[in-house]
Amino acid sequence: MIRSAASTNVGRVHNLNEDSLGADPQRGVWLVADGMGGHAAGEVASRVARDTLLAEIAAGRGLQDATLAAHAAVVLEAASNDAQKGMGTTSVALRIRDAQCEMVWVGDSRGYLFRAGELTQLTKDHSFMQMLIDGQHLTVEQARTHPKRNVVTQVLGYGDPAPDSITCPLQQGDVLMLCSDGLYDELPDSEIGDIMRAETDLQICVDQLVNTACEKGGRDNISTVLVRYDGPSAVAEPVGARDSEKTTVVRGRAMTGSALGKATAAPLAGKQGRQASGNGWWWLLGLLVIAALITGLMMTGYSGDMT
Repeated sequence: MIRSAASTNVGRVHNLNEDSLGADPQRGVWLVADGMGGHAAGEVASRVARDTLLAEIAAGRGLQDATLAAHAAVVLEAASNDAQKGMGTTSVALRIRDAQCEMVWVGDSRGYLFRAGELTQLTKDHSFMQMLIDGQHLTVEQARTHPKRNVVTQVLGYGDPAPDSITCPLQQGDVLMLCSDGLYDELPDSEIGDIMRAETDLQICVDQLVNTACEKGGRDNISTVLVRYDGPSAVAEPVGARDSEKTTVVRGRAMTGSALGKATAAPLAGKQGRQASGNGWWWLLGLLVIAALITGLMMTGYSGDMT
C-alpha cells in the first residue's frame, strides 16, 4: 500500500508560483519541478516538463527517458515563443515498483528517504554550491547563506542535461520526500526530520513543512511531496548489511538512441528570473567564472552563509 500527500505555497516574496507537482499513483510516480526564466516562463517550463514526463511514463517509458523527453519538450516550447526563450526547470521524479524506489533528477530539487526516524538525502544537487562543497571550498553551513546558492549547473530546457538516478530497496513504513529548494533553503535537514518525527499524518506533516518554511522566510516557492510505502519490505532485515550496500547510483546516464546525443555539462543558470544560454561559449565563460570565484574564496578565507 502506498499513500501520498502534497503541498505547495508561493512563499512571501514572489507573486507567481513557478513550481509544478505531478502524480500518477496508479503507476507509482510522483514529481516536483521548479521552473525559472522570469515572468510566467518558469511556470510554463515546469508545467510542460511535468505533463510530458507523466505522459511518457503512461506510454511505457522509463523514468530517465521520460525526464529527457521532458527536456526536449521544454526546449521546443521555449523556441515557439520569444518571451519564453531561456526558460528552464529542475525536476526530481520518484517511481516505486516491486518494493524498489527509483529517483531521477536534474537540478537542485531534492529527494529524501525518511526511515526509522532518520532523514537521508538521496539526491545530489546539480548546483554551483555542490561543486564548491565537493571541492572542499565551502561547508554545507556556509553554502546555506551563500549569495550564489540558487545557481544550478543543469536544468531541463537548455544545454544537454544528464539526469542522475538512484535506486534503493524499500522497507515497510519508509517515507520518500520530494521538494523544491524553497523548502530546504529555509529549513535545515535536522528541522525537517524533527517535523517528520513529530507528525505521522502525511497531509498534516507536509502542510506543516511548507507552512514552517514560509514562516521562516518564504523567499521562494515551496513545494513538497510525501509518499509513504506500507507494502512488504524488499528484503529481510539485513544481518550486518548496510542499506548503502544495496543502493545503486547512476550519474548522468543518457537516453539510448536519443536525438539529444551525448550529454555534456550544461551552463550555469540563475534561479531568480535570470535567463541562461545553452551556447558553448557561455558554458566556457561559466567555468572561468567558477574558477575565479573559487580562487577568490580561497584567498579571502571566505566564511559566508547560504540558503
